[in-house]
Amino acid sequence: MARGTKKTIQEKILQKEELIEALTVRLKKENEELNELLELKKMEELNELRTIIQNTGMDIADIIKLAESRVAQ
Repeated sequence: MARGTKKTIQEKILQKEELIEALTVRLKKENEELNELLELKKMEELNELRTIIQNTGMDIADIIKLAESRVAQ
């Protein structure tokens, strides 16, 4: 069976460079998607916190004072 032509070192280098470039682009895209998901999670948590605060009848300043007094203890 014929194996085909053997690639030169330069062709192998070029192929690896192209692969690295493609993986770099993919990694950048995946990181962007991860950051978007983390932002969505943060917003959901803030909205949940806002709802809880509103249900207590307190305002943000009250919550900040309460948190600061807890930290000072």
